[in-house]
Amino acid sequence: MRLHPAEARWFETYTARDDTVRAVEVLASTGVVQLEIEPRFTESTDTAKLRHFVERFEALAEPVAASLPGAGQSAATLVGDPVHIANRAVHTLRVWLARHDFVDAHLEQLRAEHDELVLLAECVEAMRAAKLDFDGIFTPTRFLCKCLFACPRGRTLDASTSGAVEETGKGPHHEFLYVAAAPEQQNLIQTLVLDHGCIQFGLPHWLTGDHGLQQRQIVEHLNQNVAELKRLEAEAHALHKDPELGQACANIQTLHWFLDHAPVLLARHALCHVTGWCTSSDPNCLSSALSSAGIQAVVRFPEPPAKASAPVDLLSSWWALPFRPFLQLWGVPGRAEIDPSGLLPLIVPLLFGYMFPDVGHGLILALLAALGARRWPKLRFLIACGLSAMVFGVLFGEVFGFETLIEPLWMRPLAQPIQVLLVPLIFGIGLMLLGMVFAGIEARWRGELTAWLRVEAAVVMLYVALLAAQFQPLAYWLSAAAFLHYVIGSLSLARGRHGQALLTALGNLLLSSFELAMNTLSFVRVGAFALAHAALSHAILTLAETAQQPLLWGLIILLGTVFSVVMEGLLVYVQTTRLVLFEFFTQFLHTEGRLFRRTAHPPGKPAAGTAPYQ
Repeated sequence: MRLHPAEARWFETYTARDDTVRAVEVLASTGVVQLEIEPRFTESTDTAKLRHFVERFEALAEPVAASLPGAGQSAATLVGDPVHIANRAVHTLRVWLARHDFVDAHLEQLRAEHDELVLLAECVEAMRAAKLDFDGIFTPTRFLCKCLFACPRGRTLDASTSGAVEETGKGPHHEFLYVAAAPEQQNLIQTLVLDHGCIQFGLPHWLTGDHGLQQRQIVEHLNQNVAELKRLEAEAHALHKDPELGQACANIQTLHWFLDHAPVLLARHALCHVTGWCTSSDPNCLSSALSSAGIQAVVRFPEPPAKASAPVDLLSSWWALPFRPFLQLWGVPGRAEIDPSGLLPLIVPLLFGYMFPDVGHGLILALLAALGARRWPKLRFLIACGLSAMVFGVLFGEVFGFETLIEPLWMRPLAQPIQVLLVPLIFGIGLMLLGMVFAGIEARWRGELTAWLRVEAAVVMLYVALLAAQFQPLAYWLSAAAFLHYVIGSLSLARGRHGQALLTALGNLLLSSFELAMNTLSFVRVGAFALAHAALSHAILTLAETAQQPLLWGLIILLGTVFSVVMEGLLVYVQTTRLVLFEFFTQFLHTEGRLFRRTAHPPGKPAAGTAPYQ
């Protein structure tokens, strides 16, 4: 459950005029837009600069077009200024190309090294079989040129060089020829050998020791080479799927379409400009919906108009939506305020049910609300309230006012009135503290947490300390510390004369303390209404017992039930509303926002993920 209301973002859509009606229909069917007329003139785009960046991107991308991620995408959402988007796309491509070229070059080098290591391993094994000692035959001398060649298997030299020493080792795939000759014969030897398809290679400086050590050295270098190859191949694979560059490619494709079509369409007024607010967290939601419907369009998310106030989307799940009228009685939270919609389905039924505890009366209320909800959807919250009344009726043992039909699972209200009054008082204290904590969270969102900790946090500490002092007198010392904290914090924030600031702070503290005390004691009325319900039910039953006729007895019970359900239900609703609004909401809710209202979707095409109730 989210606590922060979702702030809508401004969007603009450009589509062909002939597709406007269908485009609006598709946008509405997403369930995440509120269409609103653009309150300013549309900002013109510098098409010359835009075309420069688009053409620059396409020129850079052409040599590696097959390797670019996002190839084939035809729609993208433009979040911001088109020229800036195109410029950023060029920068993204340049960075990607630099990394791509480096990885490709490094991969080519590593693959060549891998082939050399495999050839070296084969050579070492062949030389061992031919009983040739590397350390001996490659000992440096001033009079001999020593060379090692790898020839394809089966190709032998058809001529020899006079005076040269030749030794051959045979491997599975190559024949390795060792030649030692006079230095002036070096070019002749190389020409002769290379004409037969052989290659010359040298031994690495790290290859030392006996045959076993040499094999281990080669295996170690091969393992390092393979590990680095795998790492770079994974990086190359990631580069080919780079989402940032894929988005840049898609943006350029969209801007290319805009440059090719928009000027012509605008000139003959064939392009329609649809604007509004969107609450989807996915910026591609609108462009994907339009593309799926076969509508070619450009969707942008630029900065909103200067004087436009972004609406906020409150929690709209099926279980929270029926209780939204309670919140709207107070107002709409702003983007930096807590959205209490998710808590109301718990708080409202608990308060209502506790004040109206009767299985029979709660059942009647829930059934009436269920029957009337189709015509009056705002009555749906009474279903949960009626069910809560039934639960508390079981706890208190009341069914249509009768206390003898079932045994209470908890207690009889009239038998333990003090406990009935104390339970909602404790609940109210918890609710008040929750509201104060919410105020601290909102201060954090606004960047004002330090000021809240210096002043308002001290009020919370004082409230808790004074409550705890009723059970532990030592808590009075904590209340004194909280008072000192409040004074010091208020003076630290004061500007100007500290004497006047101190008097103002003490006055505000006195007012806050009085309000907190009154708001806390207000929750005692919850228990008082529970007692009043039990007393009224007892009075109705006592009056019915005086009736001599069964018909009269039934009439009294019926009228008493109607009176309880109608009058008590109305009074309990008023008290629940008052407690939620004035005791809970006043702690943190300033109602600085405006409600996001989804554009009605076409009949028969419900918006995905949205509730039918508005």
